Amino acid sequence: MAILTSVACLVVLAGAGWAPAALAAGSSGAPLPGRLAAAGVISTVAGGVGGPAKGTGVSLGPVSGVSFGAGAVYIADNWAVRKLNPRTGWLTTPAGTGFLSPPGDGGPAVSAGVQTGGVTTDHQGNLVVQDDQRLRVVAARAGTFYGQAMTAGHIYPVAGDGRQGFSGDGGPATAAELNDPLGVAVDRVGNLLIADTGNNRVRLVAARTGTFYGQAMTAGDIYPVAGNGTGGFSGDGGPAAGAELAAPQSATVDRAGNLIVGDTGNGRIRVVAVHTGTYYGQPMTAGDIYTVAGGGGNQGDGVPATSADLTLPLGMLVDGTGNLVFADAGSNRVRVVATSTGTFYGQAMTAGDIYTVAGIDNGTYGFSGDGGPATKAQLNSPVGVAEDSAGNLVVGDGNNYRARVVATSTGTFYGQAMTAGDIYTVAGNGIGSGTGDGGPATHAQLSFPEGLAVDHSGNLVVSDTTDNRVRVVATSTGTFYGQAMTAGDIYTVAGNGTGGFSGDGGPATKAKLNAPVPVAVDGAGNLLIGDLSNHRVRVVAASTGTFYGQAMTAGHIYTVAGDGVMGLSGDGGPATSAELTWVYGVTVDHAGNVVICQSSFDSADGRVRVVAARTGTFYGQAMTAGHIYLVAGGGPPLGNGGPATGAELNLPHQVTVDHAGNLLVADTHNEQVRVVAVRTGRFYGQPMTAEHIYPVAGDGLAGFSGDGGPATRAELHDPNQVAVDLAGNLLIADTSNNRVRVLAARTGTYYGQPMAAGDIYTVAGSGSSLFSGDGGPATAAGLDSPKAITLDGAGNLLIADTYHFRIRQVTFGAAGPAPLEPSP
Repeated sequence: MAILTSVACLVVLAGAGWAPAALAAGSSGAPLPGRLAAAGVISTVAGGVGGPAKGTGVSLGPVSGVSFGAGAVYIADNWAVRKLNPRTGWLTTPAGTGFLSPPGDGGPAVSAGVQTGGVTTDHQGNLVVQDDQRLRVVAARAGTFYGQAMTAGHIYPVAGDGRQGFSGDGGPATAAELNDPLGVAVDRVGNLLIADTGNNRVRLVAARTGTFYGQAMTAGDIYPVAGNGTGGFSGDGGPAAGAELAAPQSATVDRAGNLIVGDTGNGRIRVVAVHTGTYYGQPMTAGDIYTVAGGGGNQGDGVPATSADLTLPLGMLVDGTGNLVFADAGSNRVRVVATSTGTFYGQAMTAGDIYTVAGIDNGTYGFSGDGGPATKAQLNSPVGVAEDSAGNLVVGDGNNYRARVVATSTGTFYGQAMTAGDIYTVAGNGIGSGTGDGGPATHAQLSFPEGLAVDHSGNLVVSDTTDNRVRVVATSTGTFYGQAMTAGDIYTVAGNGTGGFSGDGGPATKAKLNAPVPVAVDGAGNLLIGDLSNHRVRVVAASTGTFYGQAMTAGHIYTVAGDGVMGLSGDGGPATSAELTWVYGVTVDHAGNVVICQSSFDSADGRVRVVAARTGTFYGQAMTAGHIYLVAGGGPPLGNGGPATGAELNLPHQVTVDHAGNLLVADTHNEQVRVVAVRTGRFYGQPMTAEHIYPVAGDGLAGFSGDGGPATRAELHDPNQVAVDLAGNLLIADTSNNRVRVLAARTGTYYGQPMAAGDIYTVAGSGSSLFSGDGGPATAAGLDSPKAITLDGAGNLLIADTYHFRIRQVTFGAAGPAPLEPSP
């Protein structure tokens, strides 16, 4: 949905008491005693890669490889490596953050940025990861591996200098250039085999000094073992080093020690004989290369493998009986080349012939078949296979975002009862996220969280936008929103996870939402939701009673504004009969009125509208309870200094209320924060007239500048949200600058920095979109499109780190803002 990738308007209602200062610091997710004393320390309090959890309860990205070793299945999951326990089915993340992050060489693998393709384990139990243009190792224990002293759980480069190219043969592997190495394996003596895809070669990093594949090698150096670097097909029956390969993407070794190459671009599987002899029904000479599967035109099964048509043969293995198993990605199947005649995978097979063991025979992609025969199931671009210790086949079902198992015997595996020959999902749920309910918030997964609020009990309310849910992180144990909750755990309080519109008048957790973005809490504790693509504002009642002119039941959901039609009509009439565009912001003013910020991609459609809570005069207008009125927007460009209803708002993405009752508007594509004065007076250093609009931050140009100087001269880039702290300072989610900034309301020290009234300062975010920084200074942390901010009662800053799928907390200790002093 294009609207979700645009900057989004989010609202804040800063409540009291939410301060789980060390939620993310403990592996259990339980709150730790006390608050972090250091100023400006950032941590994750909800979301992330997910788990530890049952593998089917965690979302995976596109799976790019699987392997089995050291007693576990390892899954290459985009920017993380997942470890799957074959007995319990539980999934953990031993390497990677799940996001684009700094490399972190020499440090803990769980904090390092990895971009995974191939993954395997070596004979020492170390995890070997193909990471962009390098191979890296996560040490299983402290020791010296690949010529380096390593610490258990830390990550180290062992091949590739990070540059894309070709160089370095015969020298140290860490000084060599690789070109998109997409496959990695370990041979029988522990050497690393690299499918150096873009260089059309297979290369080897020697584990020790000796002679391998006919070459004298030195430990830690890199050598070519197949391919001459020219993309193409040639060389069968001759020396492997002189043969042409085309984008090889996998390599492994068989039980005789022969090197097997997935010659992907040629649609073949080829073998480099390590000794002279007969293999795969062919006489072979040591050092020469031969095709053993593919190259023919027959797409059927039960035919000689060399007459078969293969399409993108990927990750391969040699199973316990010596058969060659591989993922034929282009035909959406897992296939076997039998090396002896017998019954394998429930099928009678003839030596040298090819058979399908998973995926339907016409190769149609999709997802189906779990719990039934593997040969009747649909796969979607399977990328690799592994054999676990029970002999089951683990399939990396790439574009189904799952790891699936073909059981080779009947029994219980991965915590599931399985029948021989059937297929089962063991990791990944194939959907966005939305996982982790009822468990620690730091083990849950969020999908583009775009709204934050703190309720009256101090719980954190999160819009899990593309999961079509609103979720709550409890800060104390008790019953909230009709559910028993445990401190530190996360729960869904609205939305069933399916996009759409339904459920009004019934339980909120059974209702359909459609991209909920803003959330707020009213004076009665009811939860307000901007149901963006339903063009409505909806309420989850906190208690049974009459609110917004409707009888409501606790825990049920109701519409209070919008008729579901996208438009602008209805001002002066009942709010539930009015048209709304996309509701990017919602808040409650001091009189209890609901204030709505709505936008569309037509800049003239930006509006701030008010649903009156009672009959009276508000914002200079006579209003009737339950009716809706325009208070800002709809005019010609800008209009600063004049009536707010005569000004143009350009894709405004949030509205909130300051201590004086003024409306603060994040006028996103005008690159300003603007104020609609509630009364005539002096605010933010400017004289203002009631119901007129004024800029208080941003010069109208998109960019980043101005820290330490006047806020009205600074450049902002897509400011999405404004919040007001206890001292009256304005916090701005400067989304496309990947920062949170503060406009000081008065001169003093705030957030650990001396500030001058009217000037602007960064308090979180380095400007980098790479995920980093947990446990360190907030101003050095990487944020990616922070779209929502709020403050808890202790003054800690909460940030929706949207494209990192996390909620992060910045604790300031005594360096946070002081409470606002009473006006004289």
